[in-house]
Amino acid sequence: MLLILLIAAGCGIFLLSLSIGRYRIPVGDALGSILGLKDDVSPRVKTILFNVRLPRVWGALLSGMALSCSGAAYQSLFRNPLASPDILGAATGASFGTALGILLDKGEPVTQVIAFCMGLAAVSLTAILSRAVGRNQSSIIPLVLSGLVVSGLFSAFISLVKYFADPENQLPAITYWLMGGLSTVTREMVFTAAIIIVTGTVILNQLRWLLNLISFEEDECRSMGVNLLAARIFVIITATLISSAAISLSGPVGWVCLFIPHMTRMLVGCNYRILLPVSTLLGGIYLMLIDDLARNMARVEIPLGILTSLVGAPFFFLVLSRTERNKS
Repeated sequence: MLLILLIAAGCGIFLLSLSIGRYRIPVGDALGSILGLKDDVSPRVKTILFNVRLPRVWGALLSGMALSCSGAAYQSLFRNPLASPDILGAATGASFGTALGILLDKGEPVTQVIAFCMGLAAVSLTAILSRAVGRNQSSIIPLVLSGLVVSGLFSAFISLVKYFADPENQLPAITYWLMGGLSTVTREMVFTAAIIIVTGTVILNQLRWLLNLISFEEDECRSMGVNLLAARIFVIITATLISSAAISLSGPVGWVCLFIPHMTRMLVGCNYRILLPVSTLLGGIYLMLIDDLARNMARVEIPLGILTSLVGAPFFFLVLSRTERNKS
């Protein structure tokens, strides 16, 4: 019942997001144009709807779903509700890839591919360093420490790209993109990212039983016949791919991958059989609402990452405070 309600709410917010903005479009006109049921809609409305609003709303929905789903997967992997995709350098690597793509100025498709590759490269480097430091042990601690090192390294790379960027055009574009936003999303970008996000999200949701198992202690996982190393590698690669794809669309939007899975855990418990699909849907709904606020709160558009931090950080602090009080 909860999933049905979330799907219905998501469809309603999707249509509402298509309607509101600088140029208001009636919901009936938006729905009729998408379904091809209305022929009397003006060309101006169709241009705004299909070239601006529809790619942007799809981008918000897909990015929110990918970030919250990958965040929940990482929290299962590390058995820690404070884990996020950036713990292995995935978000920082994808951000560096996008900044590098803007510097090279080879077009949006090339920039997206570079973001995917750099996100995977960051996680691969983390795994290599962890294997060297941990001496082939399956402990998660060397992996986390290696992720911190790689995140710092790629943050330095981002600063280096900004240093060499053209201060008139490229540097403002990189700086604005690092704040997070969907104002430059196109249909081609959404289509490319959607292939990866939908595939990875479906795979992770089909493997909810595995996420339940790897959230146990290592000895318990092995006693149940789980190849822990292979399971971790598969979850890391899949979650990294979808989070990198989301970052290539919306920029490094913070707190979605941390805040939404934690809130979902408070609503439905820790069983990933229901937690993961609910978290995925809530993430998409949440980012669509935040993007609506970013477009309509002020005369100028507010960067998406600023709003997610302003909303997510205080609420997450309240959630943690309430959790600690309940424990005491």
